[in-house]
Amino acid sequence: MLVAYEAWEDIFMRRLTLALCAGLSLSVATVAAADSPSAPLSVSAGAATRIQLSAPVRDIVVGDPTVADVSLVNERTLVVLGKKAGATTVIAFDARGRPLADRDVVVSNIPTQAVVVQRGATEATYACGDRCSLLNTTTAPAPAAAPAGAPIP
Repeated sequence: MLVAYEAWEDIFMRRLTLALCAGLSLSVATVAAADSPSAPLSVSAGAATRIQLSAPVRDIVVGDPTVADVSLVNERTLVVLGKKAGATTVIAFDARGRPLADRDVVVSNIPTQAVVVQRGATEATYACGDRCSLLNTTTAPAPAAAPAGAPIP
């Protein structure tokens, strides 16, 4: 009888240890996934993109509101609008103050569907969809002429 009890106790302790290890592994994996940084969110100035959240949001913080703005579509969907070129951070919190999203946002002046064509010192930027439209053209200044008799590098 004592041998059977010891065998049962041994099996119980092994299963308990296994269950605790599995539980700790899952909790560590969940924390690591929540803290892992995601790729920066890229958006063009004047364009918008969305962020889906895993739970209802209560508070939203934008690091630099002159670079990007955030609108709340519903309790689980944010829309990030690029305002001017730069970088900022968008953080969304749930009702308990836990972060739901912590994203770096990079806003550029070049549209997402832009094509830049360089011909010599001239650079032209086109916005392209079904057709392309010229956005702007810039020409690099010509280098200053070397004075007469100066050594050539």
